[in-house]
Amino acid sequence: MTAVETALGAVPTAELGPTLMHEHIVTRSPGVHENWPHLFDRDGILAIAERKLADLHARGIRSIVDLTTVDLGRDIDLIVDVARRSRVHVLVATGVWWMPQRYVSSHGVDEVAELFIRDITRGIGTNGVKAAIIKCATDTAGVTPVIEAILRASARAQKATGVPISTHTWAAGRSGEAQQAIFAQEGVDL
Repeated sequence: MTAVETALGAVPTAELGPTLMHEHIVTRSPGVHENWPHLFDRDGILAIAERKLADLHARGIRSIVDLTTVDLGRDIDLIVDVARRSRVHVLVATGVWWMPQRYVSSHGVDEVAELFIRDITRGIGTNGVKAAIIKCATDTAGVTPVIEAILRASARAQKATGVPISTHTWAAGRSGEAQQAIFAQEGVDL
């Protein structure tokens, strides 16, 4: 039987049920919580998330895909705590949104792909939660050199692991076509 990774471990795909494909339990500005922890009400966030996921479950939703990446302040320990309090499966993402950190912009495509692959195969941080999807994006700036590197890293991680890619585009700028061209060049099965 085929399974998919969730915040609480592998789950048979037959148990996923109706799934919301683009959610965020919480987003943060990286560095803010670490420097001003009084701005982050963890217990309040847990209570709100628990209530919202219970409401989703009551409406028949059985899984969500949390596409919060490191540059959106992904807090894997918080996601795990929310998942433990919920009857909704939470799938987590690796990758980078369209505002990458300096590390991403100053390292090569293969090094960034290895970070994504590590999140998928070994787990995020030290708790072992494995990513089930890769997120990347373009926005009004289009495919800049840094974004191209992220798209290529995402494609290489996808090729290495078989995990799907979820992507944002900017329709007016036709950036989805540029993304697709890069994915095709990298050999992603479109």
